[in-house]
Amino acid sequence: MQKKILLLTLFFFLTSLVNINAYTNTLDEIEVHRPVTVKLNDTVLEFDTEPIIVNDRTLVPMRTIFEELGAQVDWKSETKTVIGYRKYKDISDMFIKLSIGDEVAYRNGRSFPLDSPPIINNDRALVPVRFIAESFGIEVDWDDINRTVLLNYDVEEFQGTKLIDGISYKPRFFENGVKIMIPEFWRKSDNANRFGHRDEENNIQMSVDIINLEEGTLLLDQFTEESKSSILDEYKDKVVFTGSDRIDVNNIDVNVVFLRNSSITPEVNQAIYYFIHSGYGYRITFSYYSESNDSQLLNIISNIINTIEISGFTFNTKNEHYIEYDAFFDYGINFSSEIYSSMETENEFSFKGTIRDDADLEYILVEIVRGDKKAEYKISITNNQFDAPIYAPFGLGKHNITIKTPELKDSPSRKVLQFSVLNTSTQDITYIVPSLFVEKDDMEIKNLASEITKDIDKEYLGESDKAKAIFKWLFENIEYDTNPTGFIPRSAKGVLAEKKGTSEEISYLFAALLRASDIQSKIVKGTSEEDLHIWNEMLVNGRWFIVDIVLGSGYNKSIDDENMVRELDMSYFKGDRSIYENQFEMTVIEY
Repeated sequence: MQKKILLLTLFFFLTSLVNINAYTNTLDEIEVHRPVTVKLNDTVLEFDTEPIIVNDRTLVPMRTIFEELGAQVDWKSETKTVIGYRKYKDISDMFIKLSIGDEVAYRNGRSFPLDSPPIINNDRALVPVRFIAESFGIEVDWDDINRTVLLNYDVEEFQGTKLIDGISYKPRFFENGVKIMIPEFWRKSDNANRFGHRDEENNIQMSVDIINLEEGTLLLDQFTEESKSSILDEYKDKVVFTGSDRIDVNNIDVNVVFLRNSSITPEVNQAIYYFIHSGYGYRITFSYYSESNDSQLLNIISNIINTIEISGFTFNTKNEHYIEYDAFFDYGINFSSEIYSSMETENEFSFKGTIRDDADLEYILVEIVRGDKKAEYKISITNNQFDAPIYAPFGLGKHNITIKTPELKDSPSRKVLQFSVLNTSTQDITYIVPSLFVEKDDMEIKNLASEITKDIDKEYLGESDKAKAIFKWLFENIEYDTNPTGFIPRSAKGVLAEKKGTSEEISYLFAALLRASDIQSKIVKGTSEEDLHIWNEMLVNGRWFIVDIVLGSGYNKSIDDENMVRELDMSYFKGDRSIYENQFEMTVIEY
């Protein structure tokens, strides 16, 4: 009997555990399917796909969250990458990048791990809302009871909005990097390209229609006239065109058409603005009742139109700290060295990576700017790989760096990457870095410099002896070109290849070989009433010396070509500065 009671007790106990587990599972299931809400300063955000929770992180549709936070967003379909950009308070700009399924995201080039990577759900890219919001300086909290993400920001610090005539305008982004500022209190309709506002006095609607123009694209006037014709076909005599104009908005040609439409009651006034960009036609239509406050609405319309910006991706190129442009993705660039905004460096850092196998690119250009100082040079691409230093040559402080493609016959130069670094060295190395004409990092030039100076005792006056050996090598191997034919000067590589050059061109090669030997070298132009001459200066053992390889090789313009005698004159190796100063007005060439 006791055994039966024990068995029954055990049975009921196990049954109760099953019921409890079933109840718990049901609660979990209900919890999973309870909707997630996102509030921005107490305003509920609306999404076309419901937010979901994965690994305790809320994922939301990418485009809506970026635009609601005042950021520009772009989608790179080939790599399934989301990029977003906006100004973060008054400190800097913020560029963020996330890829579908990738557990690493990037803020201004710096990598950050994600607990839950972006995913595709219902044909929508969903991104982690916390990472996005915090990247833009917005506080994030979680209301567990109501399953609500709370996003909060200080309105005065939240950048992206702009005060115009006492009204706060917020940026909205459209195809091909078109940005338009719209009054913040205007509401967006179910259509992402339609906005408007209605109160007791006014009722105004704005729509942005984007038309994909066929190849052999229409001219602006033709695009405008075809649109007017379609309006007439639809409304016939119900439409009266009341005026037109041609305006310039931020260097964009815009046609304006004004009309009155009586197809509805009360009749509607319309102002339609047309412009063309990147194979697309844009038609911005403002519609408002004729009984509305006409002057007030026209002023708002004018303010909206005057904020139109186009720039492939409309970055603030004066202030940004890290930007990857469209060309970065077109060429499939991947870094194997770390590059991020405001990283600290000591005069130089590694720039290493790859481009797409089918990318036809022989080199890229590097431009370094600090204040009014500028340096520019090439980085070669071999077997779709690049590996070279980038310099911060202008001493202590911030250097702005732009990577771009070369300007070719069939295609203009394109920006690839733009970022800034902080140089921690006080040393100015302006005259040891490469330039477009002084390719001191070229492997052939580096090898030649090493070969020329290989027997120099570097412990005893090494710099001076290395420079002297290069001086003598140039005398023995490079011919002075008295009849140059090219409009574009030969670079150092060109002089080395042809074994001849003008005084300017030989100075490029001399500077390249000196810099490749870690000796700073300037290129100096001297002008007088009857002459123009170019030579080098070099920094040896803390002093700048004039070095004139052309005159030191016996070439003198005062003697005709036939009577020139090639004879090495070492007095020009460290020339008398007073003679040059008395004869020439001297200018340092930027190369």
